[in-house]
Amino acid sequence: MRASEAVVRELEIEGELLKYEAVAVAEIPETVKETLTRSELDGRVIVGLLTLERANMLPDTATGTLKRVGSFIL
Repeated sequence: MRASEAVVRELEIEGELLKYEAVAVAEIPETVKETLTRSELDGRVIVGLLTLERANMLPDTATGTLKRVGSFIL
């Protein structure tokens, strides 16, 4: 998959506002979008783990939700 990088002035994730966040702008293949939709996920936006880290969040794989944490390091 090819992508271009961009910087957005603000990105909000579940109420947490991130300033000047780097994002990748890519064309997501239809098969990937369909798979995400079947899993009840948005096929237009994918948020990476480093972005979640900056928002002090961590994916909880047991519940399928995001969990707020003080901070963590990968």
